[in-house]
Amino acid sequence: MEIKIPRLSTIVHHITDRNIATAILVILNIQIVFIEGYTISPVKVGMMALMPFIFLLRVPYMSKAVVLGMLYLINIILSALFHAATFRLSTIGYLGMFVITFFTFYNYLYKGVFSLEYFIRFVKAMILAYSICLICQQVLILAGIRFMPLVNLNNQFFLSINKLPSLSLEPSHTARILGILYYAYLKCNEYKQGSPVNIKQIFDKEHLWITLAFLWPMLTMGSGTAFICLGILSLYFMKGAYLLLSIPVFIGVYYTLSFFEVQQFQRASSVVEATLTGNSQNIIETDGSAASRITPMLNTIQAIDLNDFDTWFGHGVDYNLQEKKKGGKELIGEINDYGLIAYILGLILVFSCAIEFRSLATIMYLLGVGGGTGNIAYAWGSLMIFACIRYFHHHAPSDRTMTDETAQTQGDDI
Repeated sequence: MEIKIPRLSTIVHHITDRNIATAILVILNIQIVFIEGYTISPVKVGMMALMPFIFLLRVPYMSKAVVLGMLYLINIILSALFHAATFRLSTIGYLGMFVITFFTFYNYLYKGVFSLEYFIRFVKAMILAYSICLICQQVLILAGIRFMPLVNLNNQFFLSINKLPSLSLEPSHTARILGILYYAYLKCNEYKQGSPVNIKQIFDKEHLWITLAFLWPMLTMGSGTAFICLGILSLYFMKGAYLLLSIPVFIGVYYTLSFFEVQQFQRASSVVEATLTGNSQNIIETDGSAASRITPMLNTIQAIDLNDFDTWFGHGVDYNLQEKKKGGKELIGEINDYGLIAYILGLILVFSCAIEFRSLATIMYLLGVGGGTGNIAYAWGSLMIFACIRYFHHHAPSDRTMTDETAQTQGDDI
């Protein structure tokens, strides 16, 4: 049997701008534990190490993402240098790789490599992949199999039929990524049809399977974060008559889930109740995972001292992590490590290039990833999905007639 090896020209032919941009999204929004491990992924590092060369060779535009990203990164380097004893080039360099990858993707996006139709197909494929992977994991767990690398089972300590990660590191990560993907699906279909998608439409023939593929993992993978994401997404439909309809629906769902004692729903409900008390310790005792995103916000509001030099320039690399380990005052985003100025520059980058401030995306960003970025791959991957939503919000009218072929060559002002 003759084995045909693809020609180099054939391989190069498929290294298109659109395929590179798609690969960035895929790699940052999934984590195959058997290959990538539980911490720093060699796959992600390898991909991001190529970004400076790809930026210079393929998309060397001085966009606002490049300018703001470099200002943000320079400020972080200078702030870290104020605390030379804790300065660690590997940590700063890793963050720099995320920043460069983000503005390279941004330049690709505004070069016009994605058509609206293509991006919708991409989002559908990602949701289906997460759902199918989870179903495979559930079947294997029921069969008593905890190790199957092809579907991201690596004998993780938390594995059970109601605690599965799908294509990410853990269920809560999957919940956030899927929530953002489905939000992107709703918004892009809204731009496509010229009006918001309503509740009836998401269960019609065109959208039914994607909606079910989204709801199945959100309801069965064992994440309290998933219920919070569903609550945030429900706000999308609360307009006009649907606002009145949502009240009895919410009451019915609440009492149904409470009656059947769905553990993850009870966790989400307890987190909301604890958050309303404004007491960080109550949230930590209720749910440590949720506390890692909510308590830093409360601490920042309640304990930040604007007269302190370290508030503006930070305490040095990994100070926030040390505070977390010893039960100290974690602050939101990069404030503890690199200071409030760095955090503000990060917010300017986010809300200038990725997120429309007056949108559900802002709530997802604040509650989903804690209102920061740091050295977290799926957080930067999420920002890139938000950037796509923002792009089509401004370019959708003309983009409706754009074919996938013209999307490869058409450019937009950045």
